[in-house]
Amino acid sequence: MDDAAINSLATELHSVKMLLILQALATGCQQKHVAAALGVSEATLSRMFPKGFAKEISKIADRRATVEANA
Repeated sequence: MDDAAINSLATELHSVKMLLILQALATGCQQKHVAAALGVSEATLSRMFPKGFAKEISKIADRRATVEANA
């Protein structure tokens, strides 16, 4: 496997990891639990996204859970 293929694979794996983190946050997992599952600190997880992004995703999940509970 050449360097270009390895770099492409690494980029794709990183993208999948980010999507899985966002999905976990969007379904209501707390940031501290996601960070613990990854073996990183909450601060490290926060730095993986633009400022406040993970918290906004969590807020959306909370609102969605409220709406579903009231339905």
